[in-house]
Amino acid sequence: MELRVDASHSQLPLVRTVSAAVAMRRDYDIDSIADLRLLVDEACAMLLGRAVPFGTLEVRLQVAEGGVLVRCVVPVLDEVPLERSGLGWTLVSSLAEWVRDEVRPGPVFSELVIEFGMANRTGQE
Repeated sequence: MELRVDASHSQLPLVRTVSAAVAMRRDYDIDSIADLRLLVDEACAMLLGRAVPFGTLEVRLQVAEGGVLVRCVVPVLDEVPLERSGLGWTLVSSLAEWVRDEVRPGPVFSELVIEFGMANRTGQE
């Protein structure tokens, strides 16, 4: 499932709701649903701080065996890597099974990307 919204903090409630719906449909327990919502929220918030004005936030949630793979992308003006010392990065890196970020050249603007995976901790699939 892919969601494209304005790169604005006002869109975060929608992004959180969609991520929770994906987890609920996969029978995640309440704590895992909350963790996924928090992961997506923090990843997007980090990106939005760097997004080009009037840009688009893209969030892709892919259900995989044993969990969910998430990819969040925004256009940025520079190719400076993401700051990894803040609270947001600490939360994402501690709750996700794995996390990576990169800056990619894009057709007009560079793209700042955060990808992570979260396991289904309920033991159900």
